[in-house]
Amino acid sequence: MKTLRKFLSVLLAAWMLLGLVSCGKPAKSVYADSVFTGMDTAITLRLAKEGVDNAILGNAAAEAERIVARLEKILSCHDETSELYALNRDVHLLIEADETLLSVLDTASNICELTGGAYDPTIGALTDLWNVSRGGPVPKEEAIAEAMLHMGTDKLVIDGSSITKTDPLLQIDLGGVGKGYALQEVLSWLSGTGISYGLVSMGGNIGVFGEKPDGTPYQIGIKDPHNPKTIVGYLYIPSGFVSVSGDYERFFRQDGVVYHHILDPETGWPADTGISSVAVHTMNGTSADALSTALFVMGVEEAMALYESGTIQFEAVFITSDNRIIVTPGLLEDGRFELTSQDYTLAE
Repeated sequence: MKTLRKFLSVLLAAWMLLGLVSCGKPAKSVYADSVFTGMDTAITLRLAKEGVDNAILGNAAAEAERIVARLEKILSCHDETSELYALNRDVHLLIEADETLLSVLDTASNICELTGGAYDPTIGALTDLWNVSRGGPVPKEEAIAEAMLHMGTDKLVIDGSSITKTDPLLQIDLGGVGKGYALQEVLSWLSGTGISYGLVSMGGNIGVFGEKPDGTPYQIGIKDPHNPKTIVGYLYIPSGFVSVSGDYERFFRQDGVVYHHILDPETGWPADTGISSVAVHTMNGTSADALSTALFVMGVEEAMALYESGTIQFEAVFITSDNRIIVTPGLLEDGRFELTSQDYTLAE
């Protein structure tokens, strides 16, 4: 019964998402929609039907599910049969590691360096300690300090196809990039199927491919973090990926205080930067996923400094805890963000 309830809740969340994320015109009827679960989230495919046989559409959904399942077997830190689980729990040296694991770790480590550690793939000991998905409780300060001793990409050495942990207690958590990478792989495969355009959603990650017949951009609804059943506005993108991180996604309450799942690697506690949600648009799904976490942890001022530096190419929409919306200049100049909620103020 518990499994059935979980599936139904995931399915409901997926169909709610379809109401909040749209491809704009043409009408919904030109799309074939399918939903499945993977990486502990609802995955929605919305694919153009025009000029495509139903068998191709059905195969596309089935293959997308297989791709996600295969990647989960490599990147999951919870699946006891995955390579990452083995590296975390049993071995200091992983020889002939899967190319996918090597690639994702490389991207994750680069984002960690470029964001000054605001995103850190070696935060696993800390996320295990907080256990937000299962309701806590709040860890003791001594335990947090101990977990933080076993973090740092400098303790992870990649040499060819071998991965070495110089600290045996180092724990890798790729939850901040895994869905983005899987989404990227699914879209890469879909683009070669003959399906002309469409959208795929994985939790807080959305990717689009192909050009619509009318040439209009894809319309992505941004949820209101203070009322996730509604939206604050729309992000219009011609291509690429959007990743959203928010304090409303996973959290628990203890003694009247809310503790969310986005941890600050510098403090060991849930990030407290005045941001409730950040949506990031890039052309790389893995980077978008990691950046949404990093920018949330950095806060608006540091995030905008990173944007202005040009070190990483991205656009972003920040929603603050005091109901302000801050948008990167590229989105404003191109008119690619539309505020629709009267409860928020667009900062100048």
